[in-house]
Amino acid sequence: MLRVLHLSCVLLLLTLVPVQAQIYKWVDREGRVHFTDTTAGIPPEYRARIEEKASTTFTPPSEPVPPRPTPERPAISPTPTPTSYAVPLRRDGNTMLVEAVVDGTVRAHLLLDTGAEFTVLSTAAARNLSLNLRNTAIIPLRSASGVFFAPMTKVQSITVGDATVYDVEVIVHDATPGLDGLLGMSFLDNFLVTISSSDARLILTPLPESTDAEVYGGHPKDWWVRKFRFYRNQIDSVKRYLGIRYTPEFERTLRYFRAELETLDRQASQAGVPRRWRD
Repeated sequence: MLRVLHLSCVLLLLTLVPVQAQIYKWVDREGRVHFTDTTAGIPPEYRARIEEKASTTFTPPSEPVPPRPTPERPAISPTPTPTSYAVPLRRDGNTMLVEAVVDGTVRAHLLLDTGAEFTVLSTAAARNLSLNLRNTAIIPLRSASGVFFAPMTKVQSITVGDATVYDVEVIVHDATPGLDGLLGMSFLDNFLVTISSSDARLILTPLPESTDAEVYGGHPKDWWVRKFRFYRNQIDSVKRYLGIRYTPEFERTLRYFRAELETLDRQASQAGVPRRWRD
């Protein structure tokens, strides 16, 4: 069984509090287990039975419960039949492993972790990708031995099966011995995530395919609100830390988060995202 170092991101030493993605678990009428970080992707008839999930320890699905009747409500706009991507999984004890391709060239063996806010790549994987880590932002991480700093950057793309996400934020750290890293929510939050235990498959359904979600730019409200809140919290926290002690690394990190927030705001304006979702 793999020995995995569990990490929790802290957004500044002692003073920074991470914005954790809330994970919801639900079971459909066929007994399949689903995970998602937004309620927009959960069908209305199952929302009364969702449960919050803080870790990714794999558990077999419970006996399905007949769905409660709920009044029908019209969709905001017609959407096509959902397109899902089925990806083989490999179980190793209580962990699930998945194959990915980073930047279209480098294959990576990753731990599936729906409780991790970021995707993590090992230092060896970063070298194979020729990532320049000298001028990246840094983020404090807490382990059993204390707090340390790890580089945070973006890769051009991550592909899992036939599902591809571009400009994915990753942390570079050797968190998973024997693997190339872990697949976290910086990739997974673009999908409704389903783990099919009967045939060991990861099923990724793009969130815009939800029939009852208000979607802008391919993302529902929860995604936009969480992204804006995350970057603003980082900026405020880094500024407080710099007020106590200046370091070039955190000055660079502040510039990174400000630039990401400006980019996100431009994308939101182009997509027509309501202003109340950005505040």
